[in-house]
Amino acid sequence: MKNYFIIHGSFGNSQENWFPWLEEQIKRGGDKCISLDFPIGYGRQNYQNWEMVLDSVKRFINEESVFFCHSISCIFLVKYCIRNNLKIGGAVLVSGFNHYLGLDEDYDEVNCTMYTNRCAEFKNLCKERVCYYSKNDPFVRFDKLDEFANLIDAKKIVSDTAGHFNKSAGYSEFKELLSYINIEK
Repeated sequence: MKNYFIIHGSFGNSQENWFPWLEEQIKRGGDKCISLDFPIGYGRQNYQNWEMVLDSVKRFINEESVFFCHSISCIFLVKYCIRNNLKIGGAVLVSGFNHYLGLDEDYDEVNCTMYTNRCAEFKNLCKERVCYYSKNDPFVRFDKLDEFANLIDAKKIVSDTAGHFNKSAGYSEFKELLSYINIEK
């Protein structure tokens, strides 16, 4: 059974950016969509805590599931699938990275447990991999975004001016993502 998941990024929640809009579009089409809130902030946002949240819905994840992830949740999903040998149908990864950013000490501190050196294994667990990222992202350097897409051997969709694909960059809707609601096997 095909279903969809939306995972927010650092210091975020399921009701920001384009997430509620995408969830509404998926449910309007009659499909199941799970959009979760993960622990955020110092001492709470780490791989182990996020893993427990995704574990709570793991019974719904299958080889047809499609994930839409933003920012740090991109590498979280990669690591989660690898550690659990979990096969999924697709991953649409927006502004994803797998390395210390060096731009903001606070973000590096809460994100560090998410990183992995095993990214290449993800291509054997996920049928369709797509990375959206922008050359003018204010939080993640372009080389880190590009490196992540290369590590997981993803299709790249690069914008010149989309920022971090968040609400402040004008992304309360993200119509391009609708084409991934029907990713085929």
